[in-house]
Order: sequence, then C-alpha cells, then structure tokens
Amino acid sequence: MSMRDYVQKTRHLVSCIVTNPIDVASQVHVFIFGMREGMTRYCLTRAEPSTLEAAFALVLREDYTVASSYARALTPDDRASAPEPMEIDAIEAESRSRSTSTACGQGSTTTTARATVVHWSATAVASPVIAQRCVARQLQSC
Repeated sequence: MSMRDYVQKTRHLVSCIVTNPIDVASQVHVFIFGMREGMTRYCLTRAEPSTLEAAFALVLREDYTVASSYARALTPDDRASAPEPMEIDAIEAESRSRSTSTACGQGSTTTTARATVVHWSATAVASPVIAQRCVARQLQSC
C-alpha cells in the first residue's frame, strides 16, 4: 500500500470514530507505528508531530523525498532512446588547433571538417543537418 493510500485509510478510520473519540496523541502514535519500517517512519518518529494532520503532511513530504532520492536505473529501451552527449568543445578545440597549424586550401582542413562530422553525435533528426552546415561554414571560411 502506498503512503498516500495509508494516509487516506487513516483519515477514513478517524472520521468513523465518532462516539468515543481517541485523543490526538494516541491517534498519532497508532498512525506512526502502523507504518512500514524505513526512513519515512524514522523521520516521522524523530519529528514528533503534535496533530494527526501535521503527521500526514510530514509523512507525505518525507515519503516523496525518500522515494525521489533513489536513483532510477535506465531500462535498455530508455538507454537506446536517450540522446548521446555532443562533445562540441573538444571538437572545436581540435578543429582550431589543426586549422591554425595548416594553411587554408590544403586537404587537412577538409579532413578536419570531415572529422568534425564523424565526431558529431547524430542522435536527433536535425543533428546531421547541423553538422553539415558547420562543415560547410568551416570550408567557406578558408
């Protein structure tokens, strides 16, 4: 049962007790010790909430914090669809170092431009087009 469901179930049970209501401290105690053991219960025990609604707010906040702190591993499908990082800075630095050491119009500039296309990460549809434009600009600058 999720924490949200547990809170809703507790709210419903408390609202059903009308004739002989239970004091607030006992309600909080029963709520806390009815939870599964874990970080959320530990944090709630340490916080010592004074009302049941304060306990609900704390437990929902802590449950979200604890759940979001765990790193989720990517599934193979997610890994395949995830974009690959582009190393533009390294490519530009390599391109600058090669183009300054050689004169324009020689084959090495074309080789550098082709290397840029090879190193360019073509994960999105527009990436090959962008790579071609960059190569064209690089060749035109000579």
